[in-house]
Amino acid sequence: MHDPLLKVENISAYYGGIRALDGVTLEVKRGEIVAVLGANGAGKSTLLKCLSREMKVKDGSISFDGKPLAGKPYNVVESGMVIVPEGRQIFHKLSVQENLRIGCCLRRDEAGIRRDFEKVYTLFPRLRERKDQYGGLLSGGEQQMLAIARGLMARPKLMLLDEPSLGLAPIVVNQIMEILREVNEGGTSILLVEQNAKKALRLCNRAYLMNVGRIVREERGEVLLQDASLMQAYLGG
Repeated sequence: MHDPLLKVENISAYYGGIRALDGVTLEVKRGEIVAVLGANGAGKSTLLKCLSREMKVKDGSISFDGKPLAGKPYNVVESGMVIVPEGRQIFHKLSVQENLRIGCCLRRDEAGIRRDFEKVYTLFPRLRERKDQYGGLLSGGEQQMLAIARGLMARPKLMLLDEPSLGLAPIVVNQIMEILREVNEGGTSILLVEQNAKKALRLCNRAYLMNVGRIVREERGEVLLQDASLMQAYLGG
């Protein structure tokens, strides 16, 4: 882990007249898994919307891979940053294979795309078994796997994940976290927004705590995991 892949400096964002982010500064180094944790309403999802350019930043700056972050969502994807949104947002009436094809719709390297199909089917064997099934017929855990696999088909340098464990059974959450570890070991950096703080802290290299739109603490995951008072104060235990 060396130079920052993502660098966010003092950004603010608003919903109407309400400040949702207030001077947020953070970074993700190449090869890292970084978690952003906080209670509901802390600003975590808003941060991801700003990074994916779904939402405008009022102040501050964002750079990615050594350059100012592109201004349009599709340009952000082309530059190598992909979001796996909260709630999966797969296409229910398209097959698994068609959903994955949408993930690489901005690419033109057909040979590379074929290799990446094989990679994601190796990483997610359940998806290979169900590649011709409609996305809407998959279980919640399988849909989350499909959402992550679709993001990987864009061949990202950085993957943003918004609540990947939401609504999943504990055994499936463990599977998803292990998959994210494998994705990271394969060379993809990860910025993870996650309500399951303990799982996230066991997975990440570093974590940022957010509260009411501000970063209130940055620390190694293993250190935060041992700080019971901090966990209670900002994460509810």
